[in-house]
Amino acid sequence: MKEKYENIIILTTALLLVQAGFAFAQENSSCPSHSVCVHPGDHLKYQIQMGVVKSSQTYMFGDMIDDENIKVLEQSSIDQNATENSTLILNVKTGFIHGEQKNSTTVPFLSILPTPIAYNTTSTAVTTELEDFKGFKRTALVTTQTDANGSFNVQYDKQTGVLLNEHFVGIATILGKPVMVESSNNLVETNIINSDFTEAESSTSDISIPNWIKNNAKWWSEGSIDDSEFVKGIQYLISSGVMQVPHDSFPSGTSQQIPSWIKSNAGWWSEGKISDQDFLAGIQYLINAGIVKV
Repeated sequence: MKEKYENIIILTTALLLVQAGFAFAQENSSCPSHSVCVHPGDHLKYQIQMGVVKSSQTYMFGDMIDDENIKVLEQSSIDQNATENSTLILNVKTGFIHGEQKNSTTVPFLSILPTPIAYNTTSTAVTTELEDFKGFKRTALVTTQTDANGSFNVQYDKQTGVLLNEHFVGIATILGKPVMVESSNNLVETNIINSDFTEAESSTSDISIPNWIKNNAKWWSEGSIDDSEFVKGIQYLISSGVMQVPHDSFPSGTSQQIPSWIKSNAGWWSEGKISDQDFLAGIQYLINAGIVKV
């Protein structure tokens, strides 16, 4: 199951980067042009959670094999069980990684991208936010993909290209069956980020959502109130400027069945398990997809 899930995340993240219009450029004099900026002794550690299953994944960067390739020791464990080790080879110029053995599969190494990341600044698919990592204030590039299956959010540190976190809420196909899941992959330790890095254009979303909206979301997820009552809360979010819609009108009803993951999203949000941004991304999907009429 873990391998199946990780493949889903890799493919989804790769798709996000393509859709967001990412391109790579080098502005860091300490690393060659168009390269992943890592050095022997660097490390990344992630805490991964899928439902109640917890695991960790650590990458420790070893010696350079040549000018383009560096050895990477990957350590993985599930629920603090025995650690599995594997040696990988990362090409710092292409950003692709593969096993040490011959004919092993080559895939994008998405835990750290070529830096600094150049991206389409006019695209609404990518925003900048101020994030805190172990007391350091950082500028993050954030992109969210929302569709009928769920919402996927990913954040990269803008200066270093390090993946800060990724979060998925929705329906995933596991062992051939659709399953409602919430999963996260969070950076918990690295020596690559060791100072503040913020930019003037960076901004965080200043969202203030009343408690009654959260109560409504809880009751709606439990079936205590119907869709029309919940839509009134969406109407308030639009009229108060928390959400933006294409036209100066308000939700008047629903045109299709609301996906089950949206209700699960609402319940998790009411319990503080997901952020305001994740909740609003789901509601924005309802409007953009025409499920809630505007």
